[in-house]
Amino acid sequence: MPLSASAIVTLATSIAKCPGFTFQGGQCLNLALDDLILHRDLKVNLVNRTISVTSGTNGPFNLSSDYVRTYDLFFTQNGQPYFLNPITLEQFDAKLQGADLANYPYEFATDLSPSAADGTPANLFIYPQSNAALSLTHRYMIRRPGIASPESSTAVPWFQDQDYLVHATALRLMKITDDARYERFVVDADKMLQVHLLMDGDEQKIVKEVALDHRRFRNARRLREIKNPD
Repeated sequence: MPLSASAIVTLATSIAKCPGFTFQGGQCLNLALDDLILHRDLKVNLVNRTISVTSGTNGPFNLSSDYVRTYDLFFTQNGQPYFLNPITLEQFDAKLQGADLANYPYEFATDLSPSAADGTPANLFIYPQSNAALSLTHRYMIRRPGIASPESSTAVPWFQDQDYLVHATALRLMKITDDARYERFVVDADKMLQVHLLMDGDEQKIVKEVALDHRRFRNARRLREIKNPD
């Protein structure tokens, strides 16, 4: 049976040998969950949204209030997917803009300066402006709300590796109490997490293909292959 947030906090305070630190333990549990959201690309936090693009515009397109970062962005034409490459907002601002440059978009930038806290969403821009109406598939990582009063909550945290959550909460309590075991627990937590992440979908340790920057190097796939004369 899955452990509730309060049960995780109770176990963590016992391991950290500070049973009276239940309030701090609840804070530490939320910090452990936030760390997974902000620093890991877990597939459990990956969602799909559709962005409707009309012709003749670069945006901005409003992003959802739970947006953390883009995983990928693409559209499909005649059964062929086209992925947009990320660029910085500064690179986007430096580009020439105009209706005569309209084409299928191949780059995107995000502006995170707006804040969902004041009701203003973050924005996404595409380049060049589209010459046709498109439906973009936006896959991105979401932010999950923290657990309210986790030290007494019966809610079950979204992250399924509860052994890790107990450990990660305990090590943060050890930092508070200046426990000599803290450094060892940090190392053990990394080992526990890496095993889980490789199975669950975080691609940090998966071999990736390294490609040249498409903006500076032309694609050579159209060149006719020839036999090496040697």
